[in-house]
Amino acid sequence: MRVARIIIASLLFIVFLAACTGNGGALEPISPTETQLPGLVVSLPLVESPQLTQFHFNNENDGWGATESQIVRTNDGGVTWYDAAPNVAAQFGYVPFVFFDTQTAWILVSADDYTTGTLYHTLDGGSTWNSNSVPFAYASLQFLDASNGFALASLGAGAGSEAVALFKTTDGGVNWTRAFINDPNEAAANNSLPLGGQKYGFTFLDSSRGWVGGAVPVDNYIYLYRTRDGGATWSEVPLALPAGYESAQTGNYGPQFFSATEGLLVVNLVMPSDPGLVTVVYRTRDSGETWTPGQVIKRGRPADFHSASDGVAWGGGPFYVTRDAGQTWGAVTPSEDFSASLGSFQFVSPLVGWALTTNEALDPSLYKTTDGGATWMLLIP
Repeated sequence: MRVARIIIASLLFIVFLAACTGNGGALEPISPTETQLPGLVVSLPLVESPQLTQFHFNNENDGWGATESQIVRTNDGGVTWYDAAPNVAAQFGYVPFVFFDTQTAWILVSADDYTTGTLYHTLDGGSTWNSNSVPFAYASLQFLDASNGFALASLGAGAGSEAVALFKTTDGGVNWTRAFINDPNEAAANNSLPLGGQKYGFTFLDSSRGWVGGAVPVDNYIYLYRTRDGGATWSEVPLALPAGYESAQTGNYGPQFFSATEGLLVVNLVMPSDPGLVTVVYRTRDSGETWTPGQVIKRGRPADFHSASDGVAWGGGPFYVTRDAGQTWGAVTPSEDFSASLGSFQFVSPLVGWALTTNEALDPSLYKTTDGGATWMLLIP
């Protein structure tokens, strides 16, 4: 199971790395108030108009978010929010997270040495948190279930290259073992996942099969590598660009799977003749053995899929909507002008979604749609 993540709008070849600090041991529960969040054992403090930096909804009602100093929760679709942060002083604004379901979450914060970190873990919706030290600081996280997870840690990037290490856990993130490293300064380095290329993101379908996506400054090439042995060794996945786009440079965050067989790979392209981005979605129905491209849409980034068929892409003015895994797209003009301020968005069904705006002159604002992106309601001004 892949956990959805919200993509903060960024340039095509920039990898977003987040940092923060922590220490090991169990944490004290958050002090309760009289406000009761249904489904939780203890109460959580109410937060008025949290200034979100990122968010994730598990369904139409239950969601998580982060501000610069808080982790927050909602159970009414984003109208009301509660403080569900660990009882530590930390900057949570852009930390790597996995909000697995309404009760289970992991948050990674880096230590002062920027080589190790602390992983915070809750099983009760943020009422209490445990913490433990981990052997990485900057990492993307994925959990297949409550016990089994992966961390792809960045060890440093520059000049079109990035060293990474892959770690695995089987006990919910308490203990981690290194499965792979390509840093040439390490005796155990393995270059089957090359040092060359920026590694944007990764996905594991199960404990053995995984993919890493990214970018290299080379025309007519899609950066995608796969493993069949839990990350110990990797091989290149050859993918062809659509006709007429052979001169493009590309980037991707790795595939997203919705079942044991069905998955999608969103690839963003930059053409030398056009400074704008274009997007094409590759579809697999055989667990990633083969990939078929769909229709190319201009400026269709970022893109968010909530099923193997249904997805939305941002077009810089309109939203593009697909009901056939990116084979065809239709435009939806939103009631709000997001053209200069859209930061991220997420849909959990063909009709229900949220958009977070960012503007240097204004605080972040959260909007919600219940008609597929045509009209939007302001939830957090």
